[in-house]
This record gives sequence, structure tokens and C-alpha cells, in this order.
Amino acid sequence: MRVPHSSLFGLIVAFGNLGIVRARLHGHGDDGVADDGPPSASSLAAVATNDDPLLENDGGDAGISLIAMQFTEDPHAGRDPVEMIIGGDLRLAAIRYSPNSFAANKNAAGDDDDGNYSDVHGEFCDYDPSLNKRDPAGLPTTHAIASASEHCGEHARTLPLREVMEAVRDHDSSSEGGGDGNGKRTMRSLPVSGMLFHEGHSGAGLVSNAISSAFDSALVVSEHPALRDALGACDAVRNRYGIDECSSAMRMRLVEDVVALLSRTPSDSPLRGLYLKLPSSSAAYLPDLRAMYPDAPWTYSYRRDAGHALAKATKDKRLKACGRARRNPTSALSTKSAESGVDLESLSHLEICAIHLSSLLDVAAGERARSGTGMLVSYDDDVNVPGGADFLVDVVLPYLGLGEEIVRDPVLARNRVRDVLSLRSDASGRHGMTRDGRRWVGEDIDVSEEVGAASRAFMKDSMDSIVRMR
Repeated sequence: MRVPHSSLFGLIVAFGNLGIVRARLHGHGDDGVADDGPPSASSLAAVATNDDPLLENDGGDAGISLIAMQFTEDPHAGRDPVEMIIGGDLRLAAIRYSPNSFAANKNAAGDDDDGNYSDVHGEFCDYDPSLNKRDPAGLPTTHAIASASEHCGEHARTLPLREVMEAVRDHDSSSEGGGDGNGKRTMRSLPVSGMLFHEGHSGAGLVSNAISSAFDSALVVSEHPALRDALGACDAVRNRYGIDECSSAMRMRLVEDVVALLSRTPSDSPLRGLYLKLPSSSAAYLPDLRAMYPDAPWTYSYRRDAGHALAKATKDKRLKACGRARRNPTSALSTKSAESGVDLESLSHLEICAIHLSSLLDVAAGERARSGTGMLVSYDDDVNVPGGADFLVDVVLPYLGLGEEIVRDPVLARNRVRDVLSLRSDASGRHGMTRDGRRWVGEDIDVSEEVGAASRAFMKDSMDSIVRMR
């Protein structure tokens, strides 16, 4: 049968748009692409994944019926998506916003509106955020968990986020929120019990995997793209669109809403605390999250050797990902480059990565010096040593509020943590690596002359500062 050109074009466009959505749902965080990571769906999809999410997705509905024939039947077809979000059947997977989503909203009297963001959409799909408990090394990030969900790949729903939040808050604050026989699952919110920051490839994943594996009460949400994009929204709007009008209060309201959605769990769940492991670049916003959750303990993981840290951050495909900081710098990086008199455009990819990593070290050191909070965890001195499991069980995990559970069954906790340290994480999302294939056999880090020079030029002072704080 001959397919009309118009239908064929619509099919191609629709497939392209679907690829963008899939990449956005399943894309890697700003730590860079994993060694075994799959290629992006397309170059456009890769841009959409690593930059601020675009709101618009033009392409029309032509050929949708043909596309529908290519995929599985939606198990939730015909159900109200908002009701499914309220009941916990759909979970937040990503957000999209427009250039003016955080501009001051004016009402008829010319006053600021309710101080809320606008034109922000959430993408929701059916996945189990606690799936990482079964195999934390095989499912170490939200990307890996979402990629295991057929529904996220084919049937995600996009909804105005403010409308969703209004419905969720109305339900959770009413008597209905306690369950009243209306068929809605009773939900409650977990407190933010800990936050894990890091410079990238420095052992924070081992800490989060240990929490996921050893503690039934803890839910670890690792490198969620919606939280990453909410934290960096104003920087992304400024860098990509040249728009300086971006309300920090509106941005933080979005962060609050994202965390609120991530924290919801069934009331009969054994979960009692939410632990957030952020992408490395989100360490730039550590003070913002500390202000929002001042009682939550936090850690910052790093490598003592700056050359090793930069070599890991720029290995293979990671160099390109790290180099994106040139055109989408965080406020912390912009401030550091201005104070240092360094023009980012004049730097090589390696130098960009080095000064970017140093800006993250500066933020962590600055917050620790200012507030006296936080724990600095050295991969070289604390984790990747013969007593690394003991250090996590005896020092890091109790600091993160898990000491009582360790006391109840110290042997189980220690054995599970040792098992975590014996495996390397598979963040590719392909789920094809066996347990034996993930077995940790050590690492051989090649520090080239270029990497060594860049790390000495841009990271030495920051590294010395954070090491002195231990």
C-alpha cells in the first residue's frame, strides 16, 4: 500500500517528537554519559535532554494512529491522569518550562501575582521509585529506573504542573487524603532526611546505593531530571534565552513542588525518609536546598586528587557533557570566572571542566564554613580503602540519621554495604549487564599532561581549601 506523503511526513515528525520525550525522560544527568551509555535518540533529543526543557512540542497529530499501532496498549488508557497522580499510580518523570515561566506575574492592578511560576508542565508516567532497592547497582539513578518502565517510554502524560499541585494539595490536606473509600490510595509525604552532593564519579553513588540496599525505611531518589532542571531553571533561562528576569522565589517554589511530588508514598509503605542524591552540577545550588531543608544532613563526596577528579569527569563521552558548562554555566561558575578574570570562551574543554568542578568545591566548602553543617567524604581516604564499608556504616550512615536501624541489625547493614562496595553501578539504563559484569575490580586512572595542567591551574586552591576542612 502506498503511504501518502503527508501521512509519511506526519509519522516521521511524530516519531521525532516521541524520541525527544523519551530522551528527556531517560536522559543522563549532568555528570556525563556513562561508559556504557546508549546513544541519544537524535541530536535534537540530546540537546533537549541536557539543556533546560522546552515547553513547546510542535509537530501536529498527523500519523498518530499509525504510531499507536507500533507500541503496546496503555494499561491506564481512559483513566483520569490527575486522579492517577493523586493515587500514586503516575509519578513525576520530567518538567518542561518556557522562557517566561519565572518572570513576575502581574495581576489587573499591576501587582505581583501569587508569586508562583507559570507555563510549567510535568511529564508523568508509571514507574516504581523504590525499584532501586532490589538492585541499587543495576538501577542507580532515576534514569535507569524510568528506562525499565515501558509506560514511561511510550505512554507518558504531560500536564500543567500548577494544576496538578493544586489537586494534590487539596486532596492531601483534606479528609479524603486519609482515605475514605473513594478508591484513592492513601498517600503521605516523606521528610527530606538527607541530601547527597558530589563533584562527580567520587563515591556518592556508593553512599546512595548503600542507603537503598540496607535500609527498608529509606527512599533514595537519585539524580532526578525534574529536580535538576528546577534548581537550574534561572541559569538555563538566562544562558539560553538571554532573559535576566527570573524570580528566584518562583524557581524555589518549583523546586518545592517537585520535591513534594517525589516525596509522596503510600501510607502503608515502610518508607520513613527521603534521601536526595543530586547530579554533580546541582551542588551549585546546595545553599538553596539547605535553606529549604535546614534540618536535613548533607554530604559532599569528592576525590582528593584533582587530576583524578578531572580525568574521571572528562573520560570519553563525559568531556563533551562537562564542556556544556561553557554555554550553560551555573551562577556559581559565572561568579568564579568573573572574580578570577577568566573568559570562559577562551578556555579549552578540559579547562572549562576544571573550573566548573572547582566552583562546585567552592560552594560546598563555603556552605560548610558558613553553617558548620555537612560532612565531606573523600573517596580516596574514606571509601576506596580496605575499611571503606566500616566507615560508611560507622560514620556516614549514622550521620545521615540511619544509626538506630544499624544498631537493630548491625551485621545485616554491614554485609549489605560491603556488597554494594563490591559492585560498580550500571547507569546505562540498558539493564543488560550481569552481576558478575558489574563486579568492582578497581580502577586505573590515566591523568594526561593536559588534564594535570588544567587541574593544577583551576582546581588546586579549591581542593586545598576543602581538604583543610576535614
